[in-house]
Amino acid sequence: MSDTVRRPALAPEGGQPESAQPVRGISLDIWGTLVGSDPAFKPARNEMLRRALAPSVAADRFDATLRAADRDADEICMTRGRDVGFTERLDLALARLGAGAVIPEQVDDLMAAQADLARTHHPRPLHPDLPGLVAAAAAAKAVVLTSNTGMLPGSLMRELLALAGFPAGLGEVFSNETGWAKPAPQIFACTIEMARNLDETCEGARFVIHLGDNPVADVDGATAAGLRALLVAPDGEGTAAALRQLL
Repeated sequence: MSDTVRRPALAPEGGQPESAQPVRGISLDIWGTLVGSDPAFKPARNEMLRRALAPSVAADRFDATLRAADRDADEICMTRGRDVGFTERLDLALARLGAGAVIPEQVDDLMAAQADLARTHHPRPLHPDLPGLVAAAAAAKAVVLTSNTGMLPGSLMRELLALAGFPAGLGEVFSNETGWAKPAPQIFACTIEMARNLDETCEGARFVIHLGDNPVADVDGATAAGLRALLVAPDGEGTAAALRQLL
């Protein structure tokens, strides 16, 4: 993909993006765009899961297996455009270990334990200005979070974003709640509808720009659905700069 496709959106000296249509809605990826994981979270979560599901497996092997299964699940999301959630990701990990699938009766307890750890070790803004910039953007435009949720469902992400300092009242499109995952056009259709609900002048994809760090899920997915898109580095700096220009 050429740079002109990935970075069509922002004028070089600030102000509104260069386009025939004004930007009235902003869609934001979450992980790698707004927040990063607390370094203590995954080790604690993985150890909890290992003790519950595969106590005879060494911790380092379990961690590596869970990471590999997570990558497998992300690839399934990208290929099929469908959500792959908590239970399915654990089943992929256990299959790699030659173990049985997660027992359905375990799921609620495991998700509750994960949620407690996630609240204790909640995500952190990638840039200190991001919560304020998102709030300022939401005061002026329709702002929608468009996220593939992975292991952490949308209901928990709402809590975690609040703990990270992000404002309430944003539009939210989570893959586990829609069933669709980026880059599928169906999830971006939900984003467009949500943006229109927040601002009736946001009358279609051409008025919405999507910011994200994944060239396939975010940029290819958004542009295929008719949105403008901007690829940002997963350090928060690019997101902060883009939001400043969009204000």
